Amino acid sequence: MHVIASFEHSIYLELAITALEEAGIPKEHIYAVSLQGRPNKPKMFDTIHRSDGVSLFDAGTALATALTVIGSSYGFILKGGAILWGLIGAAVGFTIGVLIDIAHKKKKKANLPSRDKITEVIVLVACIKEETKQIQAVFWEHHAFGVAICE
Repeated sequence: MHVIASFEHSIYLELAITALEEAGIPKEHIYAVSLQGRPNKPKMFDTIHRSDGVSLFDAGTALATALTVIGSSYGFILKGGAILWGLIGAAVGFTIGVLIDIAHKKKKKANLPSRDKITEVIVLVACIKEETKQIQAVFWEHHAFGVAICE
């Protein structure tokens, strides 16, 4: 049987491993693996095969559409014509929308913890069936993120 748990890389992880060794689990049956963070920054543009759900063009296209309608409506009155003022409205609306999305994304990113500093450690313990409840209890006492038992 195997008991698997995930921990934040902290003193609680060390305490959990020490508690398992004190409970009679040999060191050879305890495996701890630290996960690596994302090696590269997320892509700026989404593709048809990959999307992170964050787009810089949503507000830009909405404002471009709105200002195109307004610009072409007033273009009948203003010098230059409806087409010119519609194109100007589209360019101005798209630029303002993208700038709003970039500012909103930076504000959101500032409130999140840095992804570079957060790492997770997976601990796998090979044991017999009678020891699983005890190992699971040790993991929960030492603030594991999650625990699973595999046969």
